[in-house]
Amino acid sequence: MPAPRRDEPTNADIRYTVDDETFDELADLAGERIAGIGVWEDSITQALGEGGMTDSAVDVDVYLDCGVFFELYGVLCYPDLDSEPLAGTTTIDAHLAALVSQGIMLIDIAVDDEDSLVLILGADTRPILYLNAGAWTLNEWEELPDTVHST
Repeated sequence: MPAPRRDEPTNADIRYTVDDETFDELADLAGERIAGIGVWEDSITQALGEGGMTDSAVDVDVYLDCGVFFELYGVLCYPDLDSEPLAGTTTIDAHLAALVSQGIMLIDIAVDDEDSLVLILGADTRPILYLNAGAWTLNEWEELPDTVHST
């Protein structure tokens, strides 16, 4: 079940693109096991009154074992590079919950053609899901919230 709606991001330093320096820093996170993932019922863009979102775009928090987490906004979840994104909050939430229970990892960091952040989740070196974020923040965590799927 998706997490309840949140009213605002926890960090005002929202980024929309990834520059070369940031990419190098984020690349160090590749290979980290995912400790938990939370999908939000409503997108923060809906809470702010911004339109244009589809039923394929969700907000997702990705918690890594190393103590950092991504808040991803307007995320499109692609099973592979040739597919349409998954649609519907419930479907996306169930898919991510299943991956977390299988011990999914952040296998790589990438950017799309517009320099937006893409987290590549997988098992070992095999990509399973691409999370293409419209905006994002990176924060630290000490304890997983009850609202996230965890291993």
